[in-house]
Amino acid sequence: MRFAFSTLGVPGLPIAEVVDLAATNGYQGVELRTHPEEPVHRGLGRRDRAAVVEEFERAGVEILGVAGYARVASAEADEEQLRQELTDLLSLARDLGAPFIRVFPGGGDLPAPEADALAMRRLAGAAEVAADHGVRILLETHDSHRTGRDAARVLGPVGHQRVGALWDVMHTWLGGEDP
Repeated sequence: MRFAFSTLGVPGLPIAEVVDLAATNGYQGVELRTHPEEPVHRGLGRRDRAAVVEEFERAGVEILGVAGYARVASAEADEEQLRQELTDLLSLARDLGAPFIRVFPGGGDLPAPEADALAMRRLAGAAEVAADHGVRILLETHDSHRTGRDAARVLGPVGHQRVGALWDVMHTWLGGEDP
């Protein structure tokens, strides 16, 4: 079994310290939270991306994923901005050698059929970009789609191997599912 952690738990920690934390404590992988105030974010240039990769490779720690904040079922999301955010996250993951990006549903108070339709359309639209980049999009069981059943309503119809689920045990449990 491989052990990993997310930088969600160490906000703002410099990359060298993230890598040291992982290597010193026997972790094989790290998911990188991407937010504008984080050391790794969508606007990071190519040279800086390469430096991040070198830092992780030097320590033998794998970058497992990029944790983004795209909300694919949100009615408030601007279509063009969301498409660009997904493309940027996929490009960042590709450049870092990360096999996954994580996105949220964020459907808010929308009726389930409407939230599902938005998420399906947006994930299906991003699936080919994901395939071109060699990265998978993982929809976290969270927000409006906190259970596996909720995620399946979206992922089944999308039906693309580059789109899957990230299972958040706490949210599925809160949604009434037994892990």
